[in-house]
Formats: sequence, C-alpha cells, structure tokens
Amino acid sequence: MRLPPASLLPALLPLLTPWGEAVRRWLFDPVAGGEWWRAFTASWVHADWRHAALNSASLLLLAGLGGRRAAWPLCALALLLPWLIALQQLALPEPQPFLGASGVVYGWWAAVAWLKRRETAGHWLAAALLLRLAWQGLWPNLGPGGEPVLWSAHVGGALLAPLLLAGLSRARRAAPAASPRSSARS
Repeated sequence: MRLPPASLLPALLPLLTPWGEAVRRWLFDPVAGGEWWRAFTASWVHADWRHAALNSASLLLLAGLGGRRAAWPLCALALLLPWLIALQQLALPEPQPFLGASGVVYGWWAAVAWLKRRETAGHWLAAALLLRLAWQGLWPNLGPGGEPVLWSAHVGGALLAPLLLAGLSRARRAAPAASPRSSARS
C-alpha cells in the first residue's frame, strides 16, 4: 500500500498540531463567540498524543486504501469537513465543545467507501462503517480524559463526505458544459 503524497499532510496533521493542555485555545467551543477559526482547528487538535496518533494512523490507512484516485478528494474533505462538522454541531439542540480528527476520519472512511462503491472493497468498507456507527450509537465510548466521544461528529463526517464528493463530482462534470469554448458554439 503506497500512500499518495497529497494525502500525507492531512493524515499527519493530528501529529503536527497541539495536544493536551495546549488545545484549550484551539478546540471548538460553541460559547466562544467570535473565534471562528476554532471551527476548523478543533478537528486537528487532540486530547493527548495517543488520541492524535490513533487518528493519524486511521487517516494514513484510509489514504492508503483510497490510493491515488482518492488523494485529492480526501484533501478537499480535510479542508471542508471540519467547518461543516462544527456547523452541524451548532445546529444540534445542545451543541458541545469538541476536538479531534475522528469526524474527519469517519468522513474519509465514508469517502473511500463511496469512491470504491463499484468494487467489493467499497461494499465491505461501507458495511464496516455502518456497523461501527451503530455500535457507537448503542454503546457510547469515553475519550482518554473520560469525556464522552461525540458520536454526532462521527455520523456528521460519515454523512457529509459522500454528499460533498457527489456535489464536487457533479460540479466537475457540469464545468465542461459551461466552458467558454462550448458557449461560443451556441
């Protein structure tokens, strides 16, 4: 499994950003008004080095499973999903602070399954993802500090990623139809 270079930076980002006590200024907190950057940075900072290493290892595995074809879509998701997961959290009746790349991990998992949907591997990845989300929904986990794992961020990443990829794919197919060359012929 050879990792595409484009996916390496997002996959290693959890190891390159703060963790532990340093994350207080970076995590997403709905009551921290005006600090818009937290909507992005919260997905990349972690509670401790083990949390960061596990999320980074998961992203590296998914980047490898996705291969070269998935490299740029995964990079686009690394930029877009943190914002959307934070917005999704704000839309919940009781928004909670969060940190960690697991929402992005679940998004990448769903994205690789979606990109490989015509292959057996895509079906297995989708089935494993659905089983994992069901397991977490029925038996919630606790994080390393005893805080609840934000299942809604995992579900949000898993639902948003294929929707984003489908939208990007549709926009890319529509772009040649709207190019100046095709308009000049009309």
